[in-house]
Amino acid sequence: MTEEQRDIREKAGLIRKEKAIIRHQHRLNKHRNRTPMSERVIMKKQGIKRARSISRVTDNGDTPMDVDAKFASKRIKPGRDVSGLRDAKQIKVARQKMKKSQIKMNQFGKAGEADRHIAAKLPKHLFCGKRGAGKTDRR
Repeated sequence: MTEEQRDIREKAGLIRKEKAIIRHQHRLNKHRNRTPMSERVIMKKQGIKRARSISRVTDNGDTPMDVDAKFASKRIKPGRDVSGLRDAKQIKVARQKMKKSQIKMNQFGKAGEADRHIAAKLPKHLFCGKRGAGKTDRR
């Protein structure tokens, strides 16, 4: 056997060992009969708080949740009834107009926007009775 052949056989042996280890690990993990738990769930079960927890305070006294003002505006969005209005005065006027417009609807008890009638999905005059010859396009 030449030097080259010995070298090839050694490398082949190493590859076989690595494949055997991979197969063994797969067989160990194969018969798990439950879903894997995330790290967060495992930490919660052990009673460990997350690193970003508000209760944790750094050396200089800051909490990790302190953020710049430019990021805070992204998190807190105005409500839909307030969006598009400049100041508190405009908001007050808009709310007053909203209440005033609602008065008439309340007085007459008319169906509002959300109370509109939904027609029957299967109108009875089209779907009842016996079918005659050539009338199988419905039902």
